[in-house]
Amino acid sequence: MNDDHIREIYRQCLEVNRVTFADGEYGIAYQVLLVALRCGQRLRDLSFLSEVERLAEKESRYLDDHFPQCEYSNKAALPRGNLGLFQTAAHQARTM
Repeated sequence: MNDDHIREIYRQCLEVNRVTFADGEYGIAYQVLLVALRCGQRLRDLSFLSEVERLAEKESRYLDDHFPQCEYSNKAALPRGNLGLFQTAAHQARTM
């Protein structure tokens, strides 16, 4: 698969993430964000990785502020000794 195709998949993933997150489909939004993260990793594109990190942190904060009981929020995950999934994705992007 060529790099242009990977870039297109990345772009599509961010769009699907935006739509599904806005519709409250947080699990789907998280999964496509991970695909975008893998695209950035595959391309070795720091700007893509930074964008995924920024978006994951933004979505994590939104859930903590508006839906703290959501299984994907940090506030729900912390009592279990974990980070929320979106914060985990942000951490993965930082470490890549």
